[in-house]
Amino acid sequence: MISKEQFWKIAGVTQHIQFENYLRKIVFDPEKRNEFFKQLLKIDAQCVVQDTFKQYFEEYAAERKANQQDYTPDEVSKLLSIIVNTKYDADFKDDMKKRYFHKKGYTAADITAGTGSLLIQKWWADMTAELPWTYVPHRYFYFSSELADNVIPYLLCNLALRGMNAIVVHGDALTGETKQVYFIQNSKDDYLSFSDINVMPHSQQVAAEFNVTKWLEKAIDHIESKKIIRRKDYGPMLKRAMHMQTGGVSKPFIPPSENQMLLGRFADIERAKAKKVYPKGTVVIQISATRGQCGMLTSSGEVGSQYACIQFKPYIDSFTGWMKVKQEIPRWRHKYQEGLNIKLEDIGKIPFNIPINWLLPFEEQQRLKEERGYV
Repeated sequence: MISKEQFWKIAGVTQHIQFENYLRKIVFDPEKRNEFFKQLLKIDAQCVVQDTFKQYFEEYAAERKANQQDYTPDEVSKLLSIIVNTKYDADFKDDMKKRYFHKKGYTAADITAGTGSLLIQKWWADMTAELPWTYVPHRYFYFSSELADNVIPYLLCNLALRGMNAIVVHGDALTGETKQVYFIQNSKDDYLSFSDINVMPHSQQVAAEFNVTKWLEKAIDHIESKKIIRRKDYGPMLKRAMHMQTGGVSKPFIPPSENQMLLGRFADIERAKAKKVYPKGTVVIQISATRGQCGMLTSSGEVGSQYACIQFKPYIDSFTGWMKVKQEIPRWRHKYQEGLNIKLEDIGKIPFNIPINWLLPFEEQQRLKEERGYV
């Protein structure tokens, strides 16, 4: 769990009110917001498993008397995520029997979302129920609404940090009086990417889609997504509203290729250079006059020019990566090898579908980097 001191250090502040002002500013600044997220992940790569701001908000920002802002225990969140498992609705053959929010195209909904604890547990359950090469964010779409002003920056950051697709209605769920409606989208459709934060226009279409009876604030003109990755079950009003706001044609989403997770995304690859010393843990594949030979350096040293050198990103253990590459090489060679040789650019196309829980915690990454001479 990330501490108050660590939050404040990243933000460059010394008081809680300064930290909240910082969050409000970066919500609409994707460059600074994403840098903030990266710093959080450096401190604790596992902070996405549960509400990142839970401990901090509960201690420093919760308005218990005014808004009864008390946290749902983690155990309750996990239990609810199991009860409302997506497969539950898949059992209904008659679409009319599905619950309201599922008929509207949402995977799950939390009408008093707070900082998003319940939806985060549901998102984690949805993601880890799949294999990494089958999970793509566009197939999950979450709905949340929240009344309290002080919670919204935390909620938006929590959803964007995890690369979720979601709607956030900032308003009163009972009366329909609303300040803003936010559309959170993972525009790269990549679970390793952060989401964009868009603000919906105050149009009749948006009001009808989200049951807005009255707008309490002026519209905010802020769109980050250059295109809309559409699900077939997005609400039609949402499609039209975002089409109008972006001023472009929203093309239907094209499913990713079967090898969406490829080695090139997880490693730096080059042909071995003369006299260059490669560190321990470097994986080598023979690409000239090859039969697919693959090995891993057990100590630092030079490598012959007939090899491609693969250095995994710090969150991938080299031995684990090497074993996965060796497993995939026969099928990959059959597809890409031409004659006796393999093109260097084709090395990055080796399937690399590793489970999420194989990714190393930050502390282990640092230890291995020091041990292998990366730092």
